[in-house]
Amino acid sequence: MSIKKNASIGQIIRRIRSHKISSVYSLYGGDSFLEDYFLAELAGHYLKDGEKKIHYSMDQDSEEKLFEELSSISMFEEKRVIIIREIKRLRSKQGRDELIQYIQSSNPLIILVIISSEYDLRNSFLKKITNNSEFLDLRTPFKEKMQEWVRYIMNNRNIKITDAALAHYIHSYGDSTAHVINEIEKKSLMLRDEEINESNIEQIEGFGRIFQIWHLQDSLAKKELQNSLKICCSLIENQTSIPRILVNLVYLYQQILFRKMGQSKPIGFTGINKIISSNMFRYEKKYSYIEIKQVLNELRKMDILSKSTSISDDLLIQPLIVKICNNLYA
Repeated sequence: MSIKKNASIGQIIRRIRSHKISSVYSLYGGDSFLEDYFLAELAGHYLKDGEKKIHYSMDQDSEEKLFEELSSISMFEEKRVIIIREIKRLRSKQGRDELIQYIQSSNPLIILVIISSEYDLRNSFLKKITNNSEFLDLRTPFKEKMQEWVRYIMNNRNIKITDAALAHYIHSYGDSTAHVINEIEKKSLMLRDEEINESNIEQIEGFGRIFQIWHLQDSLAKKELQNSLKICCSLIENQTSIPRILVNLVYLYQQILFRKMGQSKPIGFTGINKIISSNMFRYEKKYSYIEIKQVLNELRKMDILSKSTSISDDLLIQPLIVKICNNLYA
């Protein structure tokens, strides 16, 4: 099997369209839109009518059932795409060894797609899979990569959008690739395939920036004072409640605290999206352990105060933002 490393998903899809298809792909990172887009391209260019995609999830299906499928031989040489999700739940050493052995001498009629929602190359099993497959990093892209990726999708769907309008959608809805693309597609339908630009966005929804709570999490974690004040003001003006803002800031600083305590891998619900999660190592450098404890203490005090005062929301929270950005605590 020819294994090509460090290729982007766009490059790999172009190979698939040219019928240069690998026998095993590993998709790590958990961006569901990118997974679905890749699988649709693969099936569309590899499978014919009547040939099928077969899905397994190792948190539900037995490994015996999976290996029966992998070892079965089609009498009519029908092609199959076999998709395995939750691959880390394949826990037995025998099962893991058998899968690696299969990957190294796979059935030429089967395309195997192995999916992990986590991007964890420290895990020896996941690492072995990547070493023997075409590997795709499907984490929600950083802002720069997301612009490149969304532009690629829009070109393929013949949707015209200016760079400024695209930047607006990524800034406003960039918590996931799917969110950005869904919003652009909705506007394209409203405009009946006319180019999306600053002018017609303003007519439809106002071109002024639309902020979400994750924008405040990002800006405040970076200690960007003026930007944080502007975002917070916009959130309040658009009816985002102080308790909702505070609880999301608690989620953020709790995760930073956990990293300071040596727990870099989140457990359970975190309250933060993938963009914030992927930037945690940057945020962590901005704060000392003591400072994070002080921030969380201030957030708890602010939560109590917000429920017992008549002070306006913006006047209540602005001093907190100044304290956090300037490391000023009484």
